Amino acid sequence: MRPLSAAQLLALWDAGQTRHPIDRALLALALAMPEQAPDELADRPVGWREVNLLALRNATFGHALDGYAACPSCGALMEFSLDGKVLLDGLPAPAPDVRIVVGTQQWRLPSSRDQAAILDAPDPDTAVEWLVDRCRIAENSPGNDLTVNRKKSQKSKSSPALLGELEARMEALDPAADIRLAMNCTDCGHVWDAVLDIGACFWEEVTTRARQLLESVHRLASAYGWREADILALSPARRAAYLSMIG
Repeated sequence: MRPLSAAQLLALWDAGQTRHPIDRALLALALAMPEQAPDELADRPVGWREVNLLALRNATFGHALDGYAACPSCGALMEFSLDGKVLLDGLPAPAPDVRIVVGTQQWRLPSSRDQAAILDAPDPDTAVEWLVDRCRIAENSPGNDLTVNRKKSQKSKSSPALLGELEARMEALDPAADIRLAMNCTDCGHVWDAVLDIGACFWEEVTTRARQLLESVHRLASAYGWREADILALSPARRAAYLSMIG
């Protein structure tokens, strides 16, 4: 995975300001994988998106991944530090055509498009039902229609046993879709599993780097009259050298 260039990073930051986090992640991957059609990216399993986003993040910002999580018991912020390469090596990307068979029915893994389609669910239980319906592979069906699936959800709900089975099978086949870190609060002693949101971490780093780039562009443009595109085309070393000369 190639790192994002300075110009690509600024373009991502600019376009992502008003986007949902799912769209931001797909936009970043579209910049890094121009050979892939955007629709294909949205239809890939969630874990595939997360694995590739982590690879892009590592390539762009390095392997050190630092962050924090709030303790659900006392609210204290607990810091964590990870090696992004080690994490990536332990997260296999799922095959796009993997199927889950339970009884006489089949399901595929959820995609980014599926996640986006259930954002307006009135409650978590309904969201799960919609997701299960969207991922069910119906015989002789050309695809999944969310409107039809919602009506089905209102008529009959999946059994807790089926939902538990599907959740366990999906997690086993696509572990990167739900990355969790074992955390221990040093203030109150509470132990919990914190969700590692790769997209949120990546976007925070994108925002920080974009602001640094904008400041560099402002200073160099003011001093030399250069265009933004010319400044961003400079290597980081040359950009830093010019910045040091103008103080």
